[in-house]
Amino acid sequence: MPAMAGREVMMKQTKLIYTTACAALLALYVLLSPLKAHARQSWSPQPLPALTYDTVFGDSLYIDPAWQTQKVTISYQGHSWVTGMDAFANVPVRLSNENGKIGLRFRDQSVFTSYFQAINAELAVLTLQENAPLYDNGAGSYIRQNGQLHYETKPEMAQWLADTLSTMVLAGPTGDISLELAPQHLTPVSDSRDITVSPDFVLSGSCTTSYATSSANRCSNISVAASHIHNTVIMPGQTISVSDAFLPRSSANGYKPAGVYLNGVHTTGMGGGVCQVSSTVYNAAMNAGLTVTERHQHSMPVSYLPHGLDAAIANGSKDLKIRNDYTTPVILQATTSGKKVTVNVLVLESELDGRSWKLWAKQLDHLSSKSYLTSYKNGKEIKTTFVASSKYKPLRESGE
Repeated sequence: MPAMAGREVMMKQTKLIYTTACAALLALYVLLSPLKAHARQSWSPQPLPALTYDTVFGDSLYIDPAWQTQKVTISYQGHSWVTGMDAFANVPVRLSNENGKIGLRFRDQSVFTSYFQAINAELAVLTLQENAPLYDNGAGSYIRQNGQLHYETKPEMAQWLADTLSTMVLAGPTGDISLELAPQHLTPVSDSRDITVSPDFVLSGSCTTSYATSSANRCSNISVAASHIHNTVIMPGQTISVSDAFLPRSSANGYKPAGVYLNGVHTTGMGGGVCQVSSTVYNAAMNAGLTVTERHQHSMPVSYLPHGLDAAIANGSKDLKIRNDYTTPVILQATTSGKKVTVNVLVLESELDGRSWKLWAKQLDHLSSKSYLTSYKNGKEIKTTFVASSKYKPLRESGE
């Protein structure tokens, strides 16, 4: 009997251990099952409801939500600026079908611009210099900026970030974006428009337009805009935005209400007259052999230049962009006198090698034209290249 009682106790203990182990295994299975189920789930985009579809970067139906966990790091000489891509979640995007993959284009870059503005605020302190040379070849050619100078990221860096992220999304795998800022990413900024240049920087292109019949406000706006672009130094390979140079077009920045073209009519708007300065810059830049990468005609003819030679700007929609393809810097100088605005472009004489250019237009009728660029070598015509066709609408006054 004692032996039998012992065996019964042992059997009960074994059953208890087995039952406890099963319960533990069951609890562990219940605990891990959701994790396993989650691990088995893989994200895949929903089909686009149309050929193109407007949404935001954080839309996880079509854009991998893992992008929201990635980051962007911009560095400069041991300093880093990091932002999570979840900061871009509400940025408007346009999606499209790209051979079975979803292509993405950012429709608003203000968040990217703000990111680089924050970087620029610290770069200004890190790179501050007094009376620094902008260019010095060590052989007597120089551009010296008087006053304080610092460096900022180029305006196109916001576009670079948008394009880089769009390309990565199309490629598929998620990942971080990192960049060490180099000279080609930076542009000098001075608190002074006063510069000193060596005598071998010579006049290469020029243009003068008149605003003799303009209102007092329009005259003032032209002077303000010209002062903002005067003594602008464009480094080799750099592209500048003339529209950005004039910003902000506000009363706080010296601008006044004057005549503008808006929505197909001549009306009144803040900063009216700045397009005359941009148009004058356009002609001077083309006459200096610079590369114009963006130019827009006005909707209606202007009085200060022949048809086809104007260059309209409008914040967010129209810009004049100029690139320096020389191997040395060039200088834009803009001045006003006697109700005329003049833009000169100075180029290192050795770069020109006897070359010169002239932008001109052929009027087809009272509302259309074609423009051409003729190049010369030592005063002899070499070739003429077609530039653009321009077609305008008849001038309409507001209220007509």
